[in-house]
Amino acid sequence: MQLSKIVCAAAFSAIGLLVGSQLPRGILSGPVSITTFKIKVPFDQWSKEFDSNETRKIHKVNNIKPIFRGFSNINPNQVVVIHQSKPGVVKRIFSENKVIIESSGHIMKTTSTSNWKSN
Repeated sequence: MQLSKIVCAAAFSAIGLLVGSQLPRGILSGPVSITTFKIKVPFDQWSKEFDSNETRKIHKVNNIKPIFRGFSNINPNQVVVIHQSKPGVVKRIFSENKVIIESSGHIMKTTSTSNWKSN
């Protein structure tokens, strides 16, 4: 359990640095959320649900812009998703759509979301 917290913290820090300072100015026009979680299905199967029309509609209605989704080189069941969104929106969407999200193979109890911005 402790090792997974360390891995998540390191991932958040590295991704935050990437998002906050390594992208050319103007690519992001607002804050981002970084979410990590585990999946119980292969990444390709999970990503088909993430990329589905139903998920795109949820993103559009809630003004969420997916920026990146990927999996760990060390553990392919550990996923990271970066969205451009206002703070709290992604957590609310998870709460309101828990059954649908879990049906994609997402293990909700492993979910950790943090919010980031750059000046």
